[in-house]
Amino acid sequence: MSRRLHGIIAALAVVFACFAFLGSRGLNEPDEGRYAEIAREMVATGDWLVPHLNGFPHFQKPPLLYWFTAASLAMFGSSEWAVRLPSALAALGTLGLTFWMTRTLLGRTAAWCAALALFSSVGFFVLARLLTPDMLMTFWITAALACLVRVSRGGSAPWAWAFFAAMGFGFLTKGPMALVVPISGALGLRWAMARQGSKLALPWAAGLALALAIGLSWFVALALSSHELFHYFWHDELLNRFASRAHGRSQPFWFFVPVIAAGLLPWAWFLPGLVRDGWRRLGSERPLSPLHGLMLGWLVPPFVVLSLSGSKLSTYVLPLLPALALLLAWWWKRNGFPLRRVAACSGIAVATWLALCSQLDRFNDLLGAQASIRPLVETLRRQPDLHTATIFACGVRVHSLEYYLGAPVTVTRGEADVVLPPMSAQNSRLMDSATACEEAMSRLPVAYGVLREKDAAKYFPPDRWRSLARVGRYLLVAREPVPEMVTQVVR
Repeated sequence: MSRRLHGIIAALAVVFACFAFLGSRGLNEPDEGRYAEIAREMVATGDWLVPHLNGFPHFQKPPLLYWFTAASLAMFGSSEWAVRLPSALAALGTLGLTFWMTRTLLGRTAAWCAALALFSSVGFFVLARLLTPDMLMTFWITAALACLVRVSRGGSAPWAWAFFAAMGFGFLTKGPMALVVPISGALGLRWAMARQGSKLALPWAAGLALALAIGLSWFVALALSSHELFHYFWHDELLNRFASRAHGRSQPFWFFVPVIAAGLLPWAWFLPGLVRDGWRRLGSERPLSPLHGLMLGWLVPPFVVLSLSGSKLSTYVLPLLPALALLLAWWWKRNGFPLRRVAACSGIAVATWLALCSQLDRFNDLLGAQASIRPLVETLRRQPDLHTATIFACGVRVHSLEYYLGAPVTVTRGEADVVLPPMSAQNSRLMDSATACEEAMSRLPVAYGVLREKDAAKYFPPDRWRSLARVGRYLLVAREPVPEMVTQVVR
């Protein structure tokens, strides 16, 4: 077969693998349930400016992922496949951009190595199949850096403006890292080009103004209407998230080192050689090439910023994986590692990941607090009195409960993420504590709730509540009929 036909077959295989089993499992808690429910409420209410979660305004993330997910739901209907589609498409876009950048910088063979290594890396493959903002932000960051490469190769002015616009859309997806990574990459490329006597022409002042105008547009529109929102965006979501441990995501400085190694599997064993060669090149007297300047800026300052942050999650390093895949392609080309070996290893890895994906429902209980509660909802739907029941979630963030039921539920206040004072109708669905929740629900004739197993034994006595089903760390409980109410119904 010709090289072109090989390329078409490989591309079709990647597309198939990206979408296979995308909707075969339930939404994982808490993130997928939260983002899916916000998108569902956008479609249901028609309010695309203010995201709502369980009927309460929700401001923790900018709205671009919600808009794309809501559009997918509006087009394809409510399903796990539809809500995960934006992440899968963003992953394909990121692969395409990585391929193009590598081909421009290193040639076609290296481009296939980079794309296959990136797609088969377990961290990238998993996040391509999860409803989170990380893959969409990674797409915008990679798009910005691809525009930067085009500018460095003599691209016209629109490519420079696209560089800044992509940063703005990345900011509107998840926040400041969408500015940090491309700007750092641009400075690294500019420094390397300057040492070779060439320039990187970018309209920095006007371009950054464009990026901020796009990225801050939603925040400004809402903050102008409320002083409380301005304080929340600036203090709680920006300063506290980076400079404090208020969000409960504190990890040691070295946290992202094993995260990157694990996320790059099965390619992590190449990292020591890659780091060694990179260190030697930095220590040599030879000037860095534009490629190495770009990679240095893309990887090192963002990694340091993430490591210094008071809030750390393993998904935060996803925007660095395309750069590592590109560097692996460079290292393989330099050391004569053949494409056929990369393709064979990638094929085995992707087949393994897909086999695991097809069986994930079997391991749902092992996910603990990240388990899907879809089995609990299926049990709930079989209850004959569901249409008259009050549904509640006590002490847990299980927002796919609202997504699957298509209606708001009663929740404990600490899990509602309320920023603005709730209205009276909203306040009636807020319980101040687990004790208050049990007392209120026990007075009702029919009530079903989702809570943690340990809370069931502590707050929900067996003489008033019975267990219907369990999944992960979650328990579905039902209100035992009250004898006085049963007597009144019989009479």
